[in-house]
Amino acid sequence: MKSLLTVMGIGFAIVAIGATASAQNPPREIAGYRLGSNITVYGGRIASENAYAVRLRPYLKEAAVSVPQGFASGYVVYGVCDAPGIIVRIKVKYEDDGRAFFDRLLEALKKQYGEPSQYVGDPFQAYVAWKWSFNVSKNEKITMILSHYDGDDEEHTQGNALKLSLTSQIAEESRCYEAQRRKEQTQDSKGKARLPADAEAWRRWLPAP
Repeated sequence: MKSLLTVMGIGFAIVAIGATASAQNPPREIAGYRLGSNITVYGGRIASENAYAVRLRPYLKEAAVSVPQGFASGYVVYGVCDAPGIIVRIKVKYEDDGRAFFDRLLEALKKQYGEPSQYVGDPFQAYVAWKWSFNVSKNEKITMILSHYDGDDEEHTQGNALKLSLTSQIAEESRCYEAQRRKEQTQDSKGKARLPADAEAWRRWLPAP
């Protein structure tokens, strides 16, 4: 019972400050980690030595983090191109996997941040997810997703999870990476002969039956 109350307390801590928060005061921090901060300020709490590139997004890295009581696990994603080390995403999983706890979290978030912008779960509600979008300014956009899942698909986090994303900075990291890639491709192409167009060359390039 004491453990349950502790976990519930974590959920309501989300709304402990600023009950009238709006898009001008969006969520930026959870479990002691803050969007826009540098991973270096957290020391050993972030396992950056074991970080790995995010799939299909080589301009981002993901690292596991230590989390306080009430949370089961978490990770941060940070940039490596435009602003190396800056946290652009935080995701945490709560210890309480129950749907009742999810519903209480959802109501608490609505109270502080208003109604979600959209439902991003599946229509059968095996995966339930609500998304808030905050256009803080022209150059700063933040999203928050609260989700609940009780199934076998590893694509989704089991139980209850919350994800904060600094989407504007993620876009900057992507642009930085693409600019670097184009520059490298231009440099690599200099001095290289055109690829031969003869039949023998094409036979080498294509898979054989």
